[in-house]
Amino acid sequence: MKKNHYLLLLLSLFIVSCSNDDDNSSNPTDVNNAIPLSTGNYWVYDVDVAGTTGRDSLYIANDTTINNTTYKKFKTESFPMGFYSMALNNNALRNVDGKLLLSGGIDTGIPEIPLDLTVSDFVIFDPNAATGSILSTFNGQNEQELEGYDISVSYSLTTEAGDNYTSYTIPDGQSYNNVKAVTVKLSLKVVVSIPDIPFPFTILPTQDVLVSTQYYANGIGMVHTTTDMQYELADTFGIELPLPQSLEEHQEEVLSVYSVQ
Repeated sequence: MKKNHYLLLLLSLFIVSCSNDDDNSSNPTDVNNAIPLSTGNYWVYDVDVAGTTGRDSLYIANDTTINNTTYKKFKTESFPMGFYSMALNNNALRNVDGKLLLSGGIDTGIPEIPLDLTVSDFVIFDPNAATGSILSTFNGQNEQELEGYDISVSYSLTTEAGDNYTSYTIPDGQSYNNVKAVTVKLSLKVVVSIPDIPFPFTILPTQDVLVSTQYYANGIGMVHTTTDMQYELADTFGIELPLPQSLEEHQEEVLSVYSVQ
């Protein structure tokens, strides 16, 4: 009898622990409307950037035409704090068979490092993509003189399909059904030409300096984003460069209020 009670206790604990976890799987979920694209729709996010808190208000302002194709123009009420709202601010988005295509200049918020992330129909979401598959990749190189130094930045921006969730709970406890994740990665390599040194010097070997995972709920929009920015420059042997030596920052963006049609 005691043995049976013990087995029942273990089973009940297992059931409770499972019920507290998000239900994720590799099977496709029904997320064909990851961001409802109607003018006037808006989303308000509670944002925490390395302990500094605030709010981002993102909304669809109007239609815009690019190369004879109609997009929806996104704006924020004030300068955004979080990476997600920053990336969409003043940019254009359209939905093609559930895929979300972004056009415009993406601001990463990484200070001082010159980047030109101007993309055209860059896929930021695909409802049918298998977990781990690459949605879009954008490569480029910028060269710039900064305070007497010639700086070359090679970059690669990639979006990757994440897990599917029949139910997903955001940090404030609110749960959403039919959620699919996407991970955005920015990889950088920085080379500097230093006076009196006869060869270019790699101060930042190729590495992922930004990794952002976004969770989209069908018919609602992005409900939660976690973003990590991190890098550390190589030893410059006492030479002071006009770039921050290191960066380490964690962000959370959590949906608070929204209105969609």
